[in-house]
Amino acid sequence: MTKKLCSIIFIILISLQGLTADPKEEFRAVWVATVLRLDWPSSSTVSTQKNQMINILNTMESYRFNAIVFQVRPACDALYDSKIEPWSNWLTGTEGKAPSPYYDPLAFVVEEAHKRGIEVHAWFNPYRARKGDAGSSAEHVFNTHPEWILAVGSKNSNSQYRSLDERNLPESKAVDYILDPGKEAVREYVLSVIVDVASRYDIDGIHMDDYFYPYSGISNEDAATFAEESRGFTNIHDWRRDNINLLIQAIHDTLEVIKPRVKFGMSPFGIWKNGVPAGIVGLDAYSTIYCDAVTWLNEQWIDYITPQLYWPFGGGQDYGKLMPWWAGIAAENKRHLYPGQAVYRITNWT
Repeated sequence: MTKKLCSIIFIILISLQGLTADPKEEFRAVWVATVLRLDWPSSSTVSTQKNQMINILNTMESYRFNAIVFQVRPACDALYDSKIEPWSNWLTGTEGKAPSPYYDPLAFVVEEAHKRGIEVHAWFNPYRARKGDAGSSAEHVFNTHPEWILAVGSKNSNSQYRSLDERNLPESKAVDYILDPGKEAVREYVLSVIVDVASRYDIDGIHMDDYFYPYSGISNEDAATFAEESRGFTNIHDWRRDNINLLIQAIHDTLEVIKPRVKFGMSPFGIWKNGVPAGIVGLDAYSTIYCDAVTWLNEQWIDYITPQLYWPFGGGQDYGKLMPWWAGIAAENKRHLYPGQAVYRITNWT
């Protein structure tokens, strides 16, 4: 496999029969990121896009991978034919412009992947509203619903730890524009986007990653929303976590009704809380991006979890401590664990 194929790989099912038992089945998958054209596509030309995707799938098949996690919504845009959100500029070069000659990338991936016995998990970023040219078209939610947008400046860069999670992209001090997770209308909107895809495409899973509240930190940008839609909360930090939890629960409950065979998975930052387990030091996802993955597992709102464990053995972000800790939490709740591995960080490919 070439380094360019896919930036990150996650593998291995921790058996629910016990950590020492042989797994009955493995989930061997790759993330294929479309934001900034990180993994795909490299060009706006349809023939090139199709050939590149076929090459990815053929390579996956040859190495016996059995699932692709394909990013279909990087920034409130679409790499599929959507009546809700505009075509992604990373697909065609112009936001809102359909591929020419026309094709539907998600439908294409589903058809070609299933031919090879490969599952397709549609990967959504729930809140990112603008990045680069994403959000420039009149029909983008950034422009149709400006009242939903939070502009969050960089208060706390956490650069030492962000670089481990942001796939070595240059750290930006620019303002983050996100959909406001505290607004009920936003949660309903995001859910409608996911339901649309789950209903119309023969996908095998819904997948979301680690971008909730910004890694750069948030202070009082959502104070007005908290005042208007507190739902009885008096602590804004607990309220923010509940905002995320409400969306996760709604996705789970809705999928159970409309298409229960579709698996729902989350890929959070690899450290739940600073100091958990003992000896772990790093960004606190629980308090910084308001990601409470342990609650998702305890409530069984997700079918699998893929913590982004991009670190080596030893040190403050010890893989040898973090992976068994996640395995224990997942097993206690009879959820699948697929550890996320940063294969792109391997320097020696011989």
